[in-house]
Amino acid sequence: MTNFGSSSVSIIDTSTRTVIATVGVTSGPWGVAISPDGLRAYVACFGTDSVAVIDTTTNRVTGSIPGLNKPLNLAVSPDGSRLYVASQGGNRVDVINTATGTVIASVPVGTGPRNVAITPNGREVYVAEEGANAVDVIDTATHTVIATLTGFLFPRGVAASPDGQRVYVTEYGGNKLDVIDTATHTVVETVTGLPIPWGVAVSHDGLLAYVARDGDDSVSVIDLISNEIVNTVSGFHAPSWPAVTPDDLEVYVVNNGNETVRVLPAPTGAFPNVGPMSGGTAVDIVGEGLGNTTAVRFGCQSAASFRVLSDREILAVSPRLPTDVPIDATIGQNTPLTVGRFYYLPESVLTKISPTSGPLSGGGTLTVTGRGLITTLSVRFGTVAVTPSSVLDDRVTVTVPPAEMAGPVPVTVVTRSNTYGRSTFTYVGPPGITSVTPSTGTTAGGDPVLIVGTELATTQAVTIGGVAAAFGIISNTRIAVVTPPAAAPGPANVTLTTTGGTTTALGAFVYV
Repeated sequence: MTNFGSSSVSIIDTSTRTVIATVGVTSGPWGVAISPDGLRAYVACFGTDSVAVIDTTTNRVTGSIPGLNKPLNLAVSPDGSRLYVASQGGNRVDVINTATGTVIASVPVGTGPRNVAITPNGREVYVAEEGANAVDVIDTATHTVIATLTGFLFPRGVAASPDGQRVYVTEYGGNKLDVIDTATHTVVETVTGLPIPWGVAVSHDGLLAYVARDGDDSVSVIDLISNEIVNTVSGFHAPSWPAVTPDDLEVYVVNNGNETVRVLPAPTGAFPNVGPMSGGTAVDIVGEGLGNTTAVRFGCQSAASFRVLSDREILAVSPRLPTDVPIDATIGQNTPLTVGRFYYLPESVLTKISPTSGPLSGGGTLTVTGRGLITTLSVRFGTVAVTPSSVLDDRVTVTVPPAEMAGPVPVTVVTRSNTYGRSTFTYVGPPGITSVTPSTGTTAGGDPVLIVGTELATTQAVTIGGVAAAFGIISNTRIAVVTPPAAAPGPANVTLTTTGGTTTALGAFVYV
């Protein structure tokens, strides 16, 4: 934890909840980030335009990285090789090579960058900009801004989900939490009722978010499946930044108002609390005094399996069951204790998708038809997840994402209870014309012509000289065409339109 006023960093032992060391750094420490291997802590020093590097094994400063401009917060890449720093004074994000301790790039962003978060795949950095009321998205491969989201009111905290599908942004002035779809770079949902929210932290299982509320000295717990506030804990003093322990059992919250850190236990219950009737859902049970648990039951049936992780946590697998049931844990020889409720959902069925093919550029609307689709969270095209634009029980619509290569990809539907996939979407490359044989014909039309090319199997239209021609698809490389009549002799363009796009061979057919 950074101490801005005393230019130091406090190190807390989470097992004893005590400060075990205080490390002096240069003026105005603000944000802190830990390397993936846990061996280094990076501290943004606002007053000296630098980043301090702390060895976590010795709790000593081992280096200082200069060249920043009023740095506030920072994030480490998943592989630990890069550090991204919000330099508020320079309206930029500085990129640091952690091996050399040098700034290797500076990315201009909007006014007042305050916080940064990197997606788990390391490809994008999201920057909350209070001065510009915007969120910029940086491509880490090119060090350029590839998207700017506007319409915020003092965006402050930012955090990415563990699966990388969502980024969460608090609006300090808007009293809400925005949910960003990382595939489309758009805000897809908003959680309201958060007075003056500061920081946001997401649990490592991706099920919960914790938002510090400066406006009423509380912390809200948000269910990230439903995007609803499920609990609000009061008694804080100007809370600012929450942090979740790796086991998801505790949340450490900084109290700016009285210069303390309060430890908030994770909420008790079962997460997730829904699953298919066929069973097999891994359920994280959180509570108190669970260390001696000898049995876990879902209603009247024993869990398919369970494992006691600690006195506060059990990991269980749901059995096959046809209804919603209480979850009971038998602790030692005592009477079973109800620790949560689990809801069984009917199996979803994916009947078909339409259309079944499209261009590499994506952008079209795809409809998934089936039943039991009402809890759909995303539709995956291969490994790319897309948030639905419309969800009903019997159909779901999504915008087709772009692809890099032509060919088939599996389409799977991810619901609150399971993942389903029995369909294939084929990305079609742009067509090409190699030859037109014969290349001449009479202006009266009616001449047979063979067009040879590439990616012709999805041909939708053929024109010669701008006039529609009758055609028949022979194969992916051959089309039979009957020439239309022409008003006058001369060269005519041959144009093909397919699912993958349009191509024109200039003057490829000559009317005589």
